[in-house]
This record gives sequence, C-alpha cells and structure tokens, in this order.
Amino acid sequence: MLHLITRLDRGGSAENTLLTVIGLDPKRYRVILASGASAESHMTTEEARSLEQRLAAARAAGVELVVIPSLLRRLSPWHDGAALLAIIRLIQRSKPQVVHTHTSKAGALGRLAARLCRVPAIVHTPHGHIFYGYYGRLISAAFIAVERWLGRVTHALIALTEAGRMEYLERRIAPADRLFAIHSGIDLTAYDRNRSTPAVARKTLGLPTRGPIIGVLGRLEPIKGHRYLIDAMPAILSEFPSAIFLFVGEGPERESLAQRAAVLGVADHLRMVGAQFDLPGYVAACDVIVQPSLNEGMGRTVLEALVMGKPVVASRVGGLPDLITHGGNGLLVPPAAPSALAHAVCSLLWDPVRLRRMSETAHRSVGSRFSAQAMVEAIDRLYRGLLDVDQAIRGVGLDSTRAARSAGRRRRSSNVGARAEGKSPKSSAFGSAMPSRPGRTRRRG
Repeated sequence: MLHLITRLDRGGSAENTLLTVIGLDPKRYRVILASGASAESHMTTEEARSLEQRLAAARAAGVELVVIPSLLRRLSPWHDGAALLAIIRLIQRSKPQVVHTHTSKAGALGRLAARLCRVPAIVHTPHGHIFYGYYGRLISAAFIAVERWLGRVTHALIALTEAGRMEYLERRIAPADRLFAIHSGIDLTAYDRNRSTPAVARKTLGLPTRGPIIGVLGRLEPIKGHRYLIDAMPAILSEFPSAIFLFVGEGPERESLAQRAAVLGVADHLRMVGAQFDLPGYVAACDVIVQPSLNEGMGRTVLEALVMGKPVVASRVGGLPDLITHGGNGLLVPPAAPSALAHAVCSLLWDPVRLRRMSETAHRSVGSRFSAQAMVEAIDRLYRGLLDVDQAIRGVGLDSTRAARSAGRRRRSSNVGARAEGKSPKSSAFGSAMPSRPGRTRRRG
C-alpha cells in the first residue's frame, strides 16, 4: 500500500495521514508513505522537532518512508513532470494494491501515475478543497474541471465530513457511490490528559490570570480568516476591555495581522505566540476558541478545542457545521463578518452560566467517533471492500473490458460506503459496513 502526500508538516492533513499509516495493521498491510520535501512548509524548530517524533513513530510501526524532492506544492511543470516519473517508478518498484493520495498536488500526480500503472484501487483524500476561498472564479473552475477528470479514475474519494462529501457531489466531482465521509481522527487521550483549569494553564504559560482570553489555533494564512477577528477586536474590547486575543500558529500573515492590529489600536491585546508544541496547554488557557476560516475541510483544531471543553465560534463554511451545533457546543456565524464574530464572542462572555454549560456540551460532543482508531478502522474497511471486489472480479477470469464494467456494477451494489455506525449503506459515508473476514492476515501492499 502506497500513501502519497505533497508535504509532511504539523498541519491537519499530514497528521491525519501519519495517524492512518501508523494505525493500519502491519500484519495485513505493508505500508509505504511517500512525500515531497518539507522545506516548503517553513516549519519552526519546534514544529520540525515534533514532526520528526511523528516520523520516528511511523518507522517504529514498520512504515517505509520515501522522500520525492521534486514533489512541490507550487505549480512547476519541470518539477511536476519529474515528480510524476518518480511516482511511477515507485509504483513499479513496490507494486501496491492500493494507492491512497492526500492533498491536491499529490492527489493529481499520484492518481495519474496509479492509473497509468493500472493499480487495482485508487483512493484520494483531499483534506479540504479549493473550490472557493482561495482563487478567483476562472481558476477555481479550472481546478473543478481537473478534479472531475481525476474523479473518473478514482475508486474512492474520502471527504472529512458529510458536508464536504455533498460539496463534491454537488460539483459532480465523482458519483455518489465513490464518495465517502470519514472524519479526520485525533488522539483523544492526549488532549483529555492535558485538560486543566484556565487559571493553572495561564499561570504556567505566563498569561494574564484575569480577564477573558479568546484563542485562535492554526497557521496564519489568508484562508484561515484571522484578519476578520482582528477587525472584530475593537467591538469585543469595548465590552471586555481586559480581553486578550491569543493567536497560536505561524505563517506568512503574521506581519500584516500585527500591522492591522496596530492601525486599529488593539495591538496591546494581541498575543502572537507562534507555533507551539504544547497546544493543549494554550487551549486550556482560553475561554473561547474562534475559527474564522473562509474554507475548512473539517477543522482538526476545532475538534481539539471541543474535546478539551472549549466552546467554538466558527464560520459556517465547509465541514465546520458538522462539528459545531449552533447553541450547543458553539456558535456559527457567516464567513468574513467581523460584526457577527464580535457579537457571538460577546454573547458567550456576557453569560458565564451559558458558557459553562456550553463547555460541558463541547466536551461530550466529541465522543469516540472522532478518535484516530475510529478513523483507521473506517479506512481499513474501505480498503478491504475495494480489494475484495477487485479480487473477486479477477478470480472469475473476466477480460479487462468486462472486468471494468463489472467492477463498476459491483462497487455500486456493494456496502463499501455504508456508515460505520450502522446506518443505511446507501448513504456512502463513514467507511464500509462490509464484515471483516476473521483469520485473513495476508499482508497487502
């Protein structure tokens, strides 16, 4: 089995991929994880150290790590061509039964290479999309056209939420029977263990012990919408003059965000602490977490905040409404709307009883369905469903044309996409409901 991702860093897509390859049963699968060079990520020393620890865990789990230096995030015909050839050579050498690609560039080159090499099962997890919020209308339309073509050669496309799955379906990226929703899991125990009171966390981190702290988690990039919270700060400070806004993350927007805060006269209330290894500690110090994204596949940091009992004010975009129940574990607001953000944050801080009740609801709302184990089990069921269909077709001696037609019919009629929770197989979400086969321990590539 070959997993391919554009780059490994401390972002959600890389963490999701690492949790998957580490969690897969080594008795059933021989796993290779290939990635581009991580230099494009511009990680801090702390982030690089944390990533190396995760890579060491992958090696210890038996995962073979391969670096493809020419695989870059940015468009580059020369490097992209070289990366495609490198991926083809890797597939020819390793002969995987499954190629599972992650993120846009690796997804395009990896699926094309897998198709050319006639890999039995091609799976893609976009970890979000670029249909809106990133580029103008013409470029977005071009990306959608490319994704539609790639969808034709993809046996399974995994969205992180049901809302994300519907966005792919509405844009006709792939037919419903090839679209699946499997939540991006996290290590729930790591965050639960670090749960502490705001007072203790603030003292440990040297943060003010009095006044509300509003936190934002994630890289400082335009798509994350930090500037809209900056624009909301004056309205929030007019109601809560001692409030502190804690930005945890690093990125290219750091300087422009600091300049915007200075122009608005709120710089003294802004704490930009960069990327932090002790993310649970910073989450614990906050009263409310804000996710003002313009586009979001699921929002792992939102999940991490919820499991620690922090209400979240989030934009109503992408997969965020799948995590946030408005008025339950948080509040949803329109994207790019500073006044709505300010009102939502203030409405929680005005009412401590409501804030405390919402905090308990936030912690309970996560449950085991967002665990890394649940994610890996759902992906494993999907793999086995795809491989069983493929092997059944080859076992009856069909020629390639009839086999392709039969594969399409059998995949549409199978339960590969049924919900893990036992809901209708027709929903094509949350992995496969196909029963496992006890005793089958043959390793698959």
